[in-house]
Amino acid sequence: MIATEPRAAVELRKRMRKPQRHRLLHGYPLAAAMPTAEGVSPYHELRFDDGNGRGLLVGVLPHPFCNPAVSGCGFCTFPHEPGNAAKTTAVVKSVTGEVRRMEEFLFRGLWQRKVTGLYFGGGTANLCEPESFRELCQALAESFDLKDAEVTLEGVPAYFLRGSPWLLDVMRETLGARHYRVSMGIQTFDADRLKQMGRTAFGTPHTFREVVRVAHALGYTASADLLFDLPGQTLAEMRADVQKAIDLGLDHAGLYHLVLFAGLGTAWADDDDLLAGLPDNDRAAGNWRDLRGLMLAGDFVQTSLTNFERKDVHVTAKRFVYEDSGFRPDEFEIIGFGPSALSYIASRDFSSGVKVMNPTTAEGYTKAIRENARVWDKAFAYGPRDQRLLWLTRRLARLELPRDRYRSLFGADMLDDFSEEFEAIRGAGLVEVTTDAVRPTPTGMFFADSITAVLASPVLAANRAEQLDGKRRALDPALLADTRENDNSFGHM
Repeated sequence: MIATEPRAAVELRKRMRKPQRHRLLHGYPLAAAMPTAEGVSPYHELRFDDGNGRGLLVGVLPHPFCNPAVSGCGFCTFPHEPGNAAKTTAVVKSVTGEVRRMEEFLFRGLWQRKVTGLYFGGGTANLCEPESFRELCQALAESFDLKDAEVTLEGVPAYFLRGSPWLLDVMRETLGARHYRVSMGIQTFDADRLKQMGRTAFGTPHTFREVVRVAHALGYTASADLLFDLPGQTLAEMRADVQKAIDLGLDHAGLYHLVLFAGLGTAWADDDDLLAGLPDNDRAAGNWRDLRGLMLAGDFVQTSLTNFERKDVHVTAKRFVYEDSGFRPDEFEIIGFGPSALSYIASRDFSSGVKVMNPTTAEGYTKAIRENARVWDKAFAYGPRDQRLLWLTRRLARLELPRDRYRSLFGADMLDDFSEEFEAIRGAGLVEVTTDAVRPTPTGMFFADSITAVLASPVLAANRAEQLDGKRRALDPALLADTRENDNSFGHM
């Protein structure tokens, strides 16, 4: 008799040959897989619970606009649109309206809630006019308790230093938060590659250094993202970029391998010469291990699959908390405002949850605000299986899956719930298993997409089977309740 290879091992091998897309960082389900909310009553409200002991994160996408010389910088897969000052201001004002009227837009239990982390992200978050950004900050300060919050403004380097007043000053003057950060997309220090990306107007190495200097002078910490495995890029060139980032004085750095393949839909994905210059996955994983070692030798500590923090910052109150908190869905809820924004809440026992998503385009988003309608147009109801998968995939990004925490939440061991999947992942050398935790190896960090796909396969198969049987998952009424239940205008006794 010929032994049949376990399904999970076959699936893992197949996944490891495919592009590793950082999809895990976006959470389960991915934005593209979020179902529409057409089946959800327009009168349903998302009910946050201040008494469940969880912290609160606030994500704000002021607008979806970005203006590189090459669409999406040639490689970017995030939703974005070309814009100008007038368009940006109009959308920022809509986001301000959503914050001020969040209870009208069916978000309950948030007024003056204490916030752990506030993050301004999106297309290019610092591409905002100062006055409209000030109004947005004032609305947030009035609506939430930010005195113990960390606040991050994300954007391209040059925009941190343009305009008057600076957005960095506006934040500090209006939000009254505990700590502030800047997060800029450097991508590379190579001038020719920046030109190829269409990012020459976004800053030079001199700009990068000036942003760090200004941030530190204001008491902010500074973060930057770098890309590696660019087409034709040698390991020596990658190491030079990382070393320059270390020498820049950054407090935090993110290392991301380039996601690029035929059919991706980006400008570079249609260029055969660029595609031919990419390393295969084995070589790309080797590059990752080398660059990771360089960061660790440079007095940085790894805090997530892709992020590193300077050791002397990591042990202080200035460490980066928003990302770390976001990878703990059992301990933090999240409310999102703006185009493409996501919100997530879970029941007190973490057996169910709801994730909703706002329209992705400026037009779709502002239309919902103008019509005083429920803003979010996509929703996913998590059942017990989904909650397990969500927890595993989010916590994996923190580099550790504590087995005792999983048992306390779900009443079982993860190695029993996903026995075949973990056996395959461990057999491929992607994780190490101890009595207290499951941890990705350095190679497993690179192939985290594959780990996630294998863990997800039995859950997705079970969900598909439910759909084929015509079953529809009920929404947890404690999380997403119909506002008409106590309104006599909708019925008679």
